[in-house]
Amino acid sequence: MSKFTEIVANISLKRKEFISDFEMNSDFIVKNLEMAYKDNELNSIRVHKYLTETKFLGKVETARYLDNIGLTEKTMIKELTNENIMNIKVFIDSK
Repeated sequence: MSKFTEIVANISLKRKEFISDFEMNSDFIVKNLEMAYKDNELNSIRVHKYLTETKFLGKVETARYLDNIGLTEKTMIKELTNENIMNIKVFIDSK
């Protein structure tokens, strides 16, 4: 395996683990989103995918909520503001 292929595989694994470690705990999610915002290997993950991939949250309901707070299904973590993160926290707390 070439060095480049190894690096790509490691980044892919890191992204999959980040998504699969999702918990229905708003403080955990806020901490993870703030951490991922600063991590170039994670901040291009779509918020909708992060929130719905583990099936704890429904895709349609999540998409509607993101739309209500001015985001889309394609919004990436690096595009979030602190206000967006706090709005996501409110959404998780309501579940």
